[in-house]
Amino acid sequence: MKLIDIGCNLASKRLLPHLDRILAEAQEAGVIAQIITGSDAASNQTALELANRHSELYATAGYHPHHADDWHAPAHRLLLQTLARETRCVAVGEMGLDYHRNLARRDNQRRCFTDQLAIAKTVQKPVFLHERAAYADFAAILGDALPELAGAVWHCFTGTRAQMEAMTERGLYIGITGWICDPERGAELRDTVRHIPADRLMLETDAPYLTPKTLNPLPRVNEPRYLPAVLHEVARCRDEDPAALAAQTLANTRRFFGVS
Repeated sequence: MKLIDIGCNLASKRLLPHLDRILAEAQEAGVIAQIITGSDAASNQTALELANRHSELYATAGYHPHHADDWHAPAHRLLLQTLARETRCVAVGEMGLDYHRNLARRDNQRRCFTDQLAIAKTVQKPVFLHERAAYADFAAILGDALPELAGAVWHCFTGTRAQMEAMTERGLYIGITGWICDPERGAELRDTVRHIPADRLMLETDAPYLTPKTLNPLPRVNEPRYLPAVLHEVARCRDEDPAALAAQTLANTRRFFGVS
């Protein structure tokens, strides 16, 4: 089975020092490519540098809502627009809203989100989205932009079935992480994942976070090589053959991001 991890934080200090081993073990596990998440100025640059050095790596470039207080247009806007035009950058983001932790002011989060959607329209690349405890504002801001976007994926989806259905009806893809493997936090998601349209489903680790709790022994740090654990749990929930689901999600990912 071949898989692509659509969201991993290889620029993290917990992963970057072990990059060669991580890449080799991911390949051994069938994870043939990885999309490195850019979430601030430093990780955007590192993600793109890694993608330019390794053929199996691609990058996104964006500002996570936690970093929205650092977003200062036009300087940051111009820099992000430059990075987003790079060939190995396959999406704009991680962007969105997070009212759960509120690490940035909400008005700055909304402004940062709106500005990045405008950049994505300009460069005509899909967007890599984050939402937590902010669905109403998230849906309203995104909805205004959707008709002009090249595509949108709701990364690390943990919302409700109603939210998923509302967004997939509007063309969004859904990224599922090891959250689904959590016995308690993943309960609602395990039901919701059964209803995600097959052609809108993609898989990710969000490494080094969200280690699949179905792994035994449980690793201290999540890595892309553990993506098959997410695949198997999603397949179990959907009552599907893992190999068939792997082929479907691989095709979805290649189509959405234009990667091989």
